Amino acid sequence: MTGLAASHEAMRALMAPRSVAVIGATERADASSSYVMRNLMAFGFSGTIIPVHPKAEKVFGIPAIPSLDRLDAPADVAVIGIGAAHVLSALEEAGKDGVKAAVVLASGFAETDEEGKARQQALVGIARKYGMAICGPNCLGLFNLQSGAALYSSTLSANLRKGQLAILSHSGASAIALANTGRFGLSHIISSGNSAATDLPNFLSYLADDDATRVIGLVVEAIRDPAAFTSAMQAVHAAGKQVIALRAGKSSKGAEATAAHTGSLAAANEAYEAFFRRTGVIEVADMDEFVETAALCLSLKARPTRRGVAVVGVSGGGVAHVSDMADQVGIDLPEFSQHTIVRLKALLPPFATPQNPVDTTGVVFADGAIYRSVLDILAQDPAVGLIVAAQDAPVGLDAGGAAEYVGIADAVAAYAKDATVPVIFMSNLSSGHHPVVRDRLAGVPVLNGTRAALRAVRRLLDATGATIPNAPAIEPAGENDPWAERLAAGKKLTEREAKQLLAENGLRVTRERQAATAQEAGEAAEAIGFPVVLKIESPDILHKTEAGGVQLGIGNAAEAAEAFTAIMQNAGAYAPDAELRGVVVQEMAGRGVEVLVGLIRHEPFGLGIVVGIGGVLVELVKDAAFDLLPIDCKSAEALIDRTRLGALLKGYRGAPPADREALVETILALSDFAGRYGHLIEAVDLNPVVVFEKGVCVLDALVIPRAE
Repeated sequence: MTGLAASHEAMRALMAPRSVAVIGATERADASSSYVMRNLMAFGFSGTIIPVHPKAEKVFGIPAIPSLDRLDAPADVAVIGIGAAHVLSALEEAGKDGVKAAVVLASGFAETDEEGKARQQALVGIARKYGMAICGPNCLGLFNLQSGAALYSSTLSANLRKGQLAILSHSGASAIALANTGRFGLSHIISSGNSAATDLPNFLSYLADDDATRVIGLVVEAIRDPAAFTSAMQAVHAAGKQVIALRAGKSSKGAEATAAHTGSLAAANEAYEAFFRRTGVIEVADMDEFVETAALCLSLKARPTRRGVAVVGVSGGGVAHVSDMADQVGIDLPEFSQHTIVRLKALLPPFATPQNPVDTTGVVFADGAIYRSVLDILAQDPAVGLIVAAQDAPVGLDAGGAAEYVGIADAVAAYAKDATVPVIFMSNLSSGHHPVVRDRLAGVPVLNGTRAALRAVRRLLDATGATIPNAPAIEPAGENDPWAERLAAGKKLTEREAKQLLAENGLRVTRERQAATAQEAGEAAEAIGFPVVLKIESPDILHKTEAGGVQLGIGNAAEAAEAFTAIMQNAGAYAPDAELRGVVVQEMAGRGVEVLVGLIRHEPFGLGIVVGIGGVLVELVKDAAFDLLPIDCKSAEALIDRTRLGALLKGYRGAPPADREALVETILALSDFAGRYGHLIEAVDLNPVVVFEKGVCVLDALVIPRAE
């Protein structure tokens, strides 16, 4: 059997076992193995249950064996419900006896201390040795609702129902919470814990081929293998399925800024967001948004073909509220065509205003057919790709009050049966709709809470599948490259040296000369042409302005000489131990749009690129966008448009337009530079890069070697 086939077989044994051996099986109520035994029996597991206990003849009335070697044929999966100190020996025995999968419930591994980390490494070694798929350690286990394989060490609600959502969570508590919302049926619940040997990509690959699963919901603590995750997501998209992710640990508290500005503008959170965009994962902000997005993806029969959303309701104030929320979350409510407006005017009372959002007025309570006709009209508008029926019918209504909304619900349900433009039924209240109304909406996506519901709509509209840029492959610099040798040795580069390296890789930098004396500074200034800028030349001073190491607008040789003396004195006082190599005399560029372009490393994804508004106020403005490398022209354009740079480059408040195309070329050149030297670099900070009416110029540059 090939390694790939063995992996598939191991995952099949874990996820859809035909026989389960429970090691440490006991009837003690608080034991994890006891929960597993009771869950397997309660949910009607269709395979064989094999309690393993050194002394007991039966556990819960099921014949037990003292060890796995007593079996004529190996079990598919072993659930190891014993303490961490005994797990490795039990796992080794299971592997020797031909068991291809295991669920390790115990804590006491890498989440604890050095001893636990060593224990987890040994567990991974055993898994690789025998080709085993392992859920855990430090997990609750998993539950296949189709077969009743409830390998789960916690109480499972009898209200869980079969459906098409698989929940895959690093967190056990989050898996329990999301599985028990009552909003959707489930194919699997997987609490993977530390995911030491078998992680998200393995489960995703399996679920991509699982006929019972249509949507996969992730609760992610970390992506450990981006390449494997990307490959698994390609299989998911090929199967026509969607993945929703809620990620824990988004706070930037632990993020370190490794470059002057670039690091502070792009924390690890931006790297995850970029990775999810590239792999086609729908990332959500919180559990409410997760639930509404999952409900939408599961129940929507067809994806919208246009981004325009039409909102319809029965109250002017109600639809205005929805309009406000739509604007906040970035949903486009387009103006209707003139033909649509004419048809709505003919249908609705004279005092109704036929605009988006549509207030049908209370006339539809008496005649639901009018509501249905409104939906048909909106569906034929060329700008509309999705209709939101914003209709509150609170759960606290009495029977008579709830009955008033039945006609509207019936109209929406009737429209949805053969709709060409999909419709969702939305409550502005997170508590949702009255059961009498909700029960009439079979086949209609029903969402709760204005913000969470509209954010779910926005997520769906943005979901495009995997979007890997079509960027050229760049050969990394070899050992014979002198720049590569310097960077590999961790030698710091001055600004002048960093610019020289960048210029050799296609970036336009300032004309400049080094000066070691005041006289040389004056001579260099005359050669370049006035006005000029003088900057301290030191590999040890990154923040030159703070050190008093920059003087602008030098107009003659005498001023240049005086500036040299002042800069050297200031730098010496600021950093007495710094190596001072004199100053750099550089041309003073003209006015333009100041941009920051930089590279920053975020493991495990590697280098990414930052583009944003630059200049001295860069960290105060903090208007920047981030993407992983490599990038192509389309993604470079998108980086610009995700900031206010797009507006600035067009010419703001009378300023002339700036050369957007040249900025795109600079961004791509830096991406190519990263392809050559990125394995040796921790960060690059180009600020400012001035974009002129024609062309660009890098005024300041910082390159930080990775070895440093």
